[in-house]
Amino acid sequence: MPNMRLVIAVLLGCAATSTLAQDSTPANPPLRYSFNRVDDGFLRLDNSSGQIAFCSARTIGWACQAVPEDRAALEKEIARLQDEVAQLKTEIASVRTPPRPPADLAPGPTSDEAKQLRHDIERARAAIEDAWRRLVDMIMNFQKDMMRKG
Repeated sequence: MPNMRLVIAVLLGCAATSTLAQDSTPANPPLRYSFNRVDDGFLRLDNSSGQIAFCSARTIGWACQAVPEDRAALEKEIARLQDEVAQLKTEIASVRTPPRPPADLAPGPTSDEAKQLRHDIERARAAIEDAWRRLVDMIMNFQKDMMRKG
């Protein structure tokens, strides 16, 4: 009988331990893979290692093949772009801005043509303003007429 109690106690201890272990696991563990649709299948990104594989339908099921990574070509392109950036920075530094005009520039004398132009612009502005007022008055009168008839 004492042996039976010992066995029951061990079983209850194991059950309690497994229950505690289940509670400590996260509810939604992060996904290992993410998929993106491409023309003939999917690209699979391994979120833990960063490896990329192309997955497509085969005659029997699906198969994924690792996408080759040409690290040397990437590093060559990075170096080329860094050189281009350095070259552009030196070009920008070498470009000189045109000299600024002297600060004491006064407006030139006004001619009769400039005075006439200003006068014509003022007359045109007044005519447009008058036409606008008349249009608004016509719309207001039309609305009043419609409200009386309606």
